Amino acid sequence: MTRNALALVATLAFLTAAAAQQPCCSPTGLPGCSETACAAAVCQFDPACCSVAWDQRCADEASVLCPACRGNPTCQVPMSDREELEPCGASLDDACPDPMHPADLLSIGEIVAGQVWADDASRDVDWFEVVLPAPGNLSVECWSGGPVGAAIVEATCPPTVFAESSDGCPGRCSACLPAGTYRIAVRSLLFEPIPCGDPRGHYAIRAQVAPCTPDHPLEDRCEFAQPIGEGVVGFDSRGASTDPAWLPSTCNEGAGLAFTHDVWFSFTATATGVFRIGTCETGDFDARIAIYEQCGGLPIACSDDACSGGAAEVEVGLSCGAQVLIRLGGWGHGAAGMLQVEGVDTVPCVCEADLDASGIVDGGDLALILLSFGDAGGPADLDRDLEVGPGDIAIALLSTGPCG
Repeated sequence: MTRNALALVATLAFLTAAAAQQPCCSPTGLPGCSETACAAAVCQFDPACCSVAWDQRCADEASVLCPACRGNPTCQVPMSDREELEPCGASLDDACPDPMHPADLLSIGEIVAGQVWADDASRDVDWFEVVLPAPGNLSVECWSGGPVGAAIVEATCPPTVFAESSDGCPGRCSACLPAGTYRIAVRSLLFEPIPCGDPRGHYAIRAQVAPCTPDHPLEDRCEFAQPIGEGVVGFDSRGASTDPAWLPSTCNEGAGLAFTHDVWFSFTATATGVFRIGTCETGDFDARIAIYEQCGGLPIACSDDACSGGAAEVEVGLSCGAQVLIRLGGWGHGAAGMLQVEGVDTVPCVCEADLDASGIVDGGDLALILLSFGDAGGPADLDRDLEVGPGDIAIALLSTGPCG
């Protein structure tokens, strides 16, 4: 057996022994956990928990899938400011709130008590609505002595889930979100019977808001991708969650398909041709990159180990004004670094009305024409009549859209 093979066997033996000492109900930073049945259940659902690291996400999954991690019968649910509006046993809005059964408006800092129930065929879902007047990190605490969890979701039906908690005292979840209206869904995590009055279904929740930080980046989700241009931009994925979208097998370059703690950016091409996107020139952590045309779609390009240090890099062909979404993550617990976008074989956009060089003729270009209104010539004089006027506005309106 070669020295490398012996080293691999020794490493695997060490990790196996270490996992045997690691609890399943809390994050450990090492692959796997001590209870074999629990580890098997979680890793069948989320393989990265046994191949990469047993992190908070894995511990949250264990709280649902593993009986030993469920519930906290000694939890002291705090005194509440009021009770939820829906009476126990009613199913007014379990699927999703509607105009006839709107969500219960939850004020920031308010503690609301409620009761969830479940039977063999259905389970109660209590819906609350929270308004963020400005961008911020929305966090939700849910106290319960039973298998009750909360989720922060989009205010649409069906909703997009931004974050969710397991049962706890309290269970917590948070997401850095733009200003707007969001919903909180509280429900039993299991379909086992919980009748009205059962203390396992009693809960209290509270929503709070704090500034977004590197520990809670705004670009944590595809829907909130941070717009960037050509050049170098910093990122910090150490506090980011892991997007549930799996990569196709075509993205496997020999090291698997794990893609953890990812952040999102959007890029609009300001020229036509090939653009290089990656961390090869700016980072030395084990990165992974995937490029998408839309949230929820399949990647049009992906990269794992494109250069030294495990950095990632892709080249994509884009037409002027085309927008792509950049998903940047890696292995383990994320990292801080720099992402570079550069044109390597491009031709300028032929688009005179694109005065701000964004690759798109839009309201920003109209604003520049209005600011130059009455000037004698200049870039905003699109019809070349030596005066910026109504004719130039008309040309910009007819040119609205991506440059071609």
